[in-house]
Amino acid sequence: MNPKHLVLLIIFVIGALMVTSCGKKPEVGEPTEELPVLVEEEPVEEFPEELVVEEEIEVPIVPVETYGYRVQIGAFMSQSNAELFAAAARTNLTGNVYVEQIPPWHKVRVGDLLSREEAEMLRAKVLQLGYPGSFIVETMVTPGL
Repeated sequence: MNPKHLVLLIIFVIGALMVTSCGKKPEVGEPTEELPVLVEEEPVEEFPEELVVEEEIEVPIVPVETYGYRVQIGAFMSQSNAELFAAAARTNLTGNVYVEQIPPWHKVRVGDLLSREEAEMLRAKVLQLGYPGSFIVETMVTPGL
């Protein structure tokens, strides 16, 4: 390196140091002014509507038991006889047919009714279809099944 260039370089560095050191420096304990820092947020990439797939979540509906009415159409000591009778009743009746064990009996009952009026209408229908001696019982039911 040429001595002239070296001298010029030294003068330039000294000058730069003088310029940067001329500013007022805060004293110890004196608050310094901070400039806010601007941070650019990255743009959020939006997907076209045709690419967005909304997933349907199937939530099972659990039937709720409540107090209501059924029509009893038979009672048997043998569970197998009650099941046979209930199977035959399912072919003749449109409502749900249940075999409820209330020892020592296996009772065959029809329906999941919330009102006494509905139960009376079902009883009349059951009697017409050939189930004599049928009667209404108050029990827990699961409407909507």
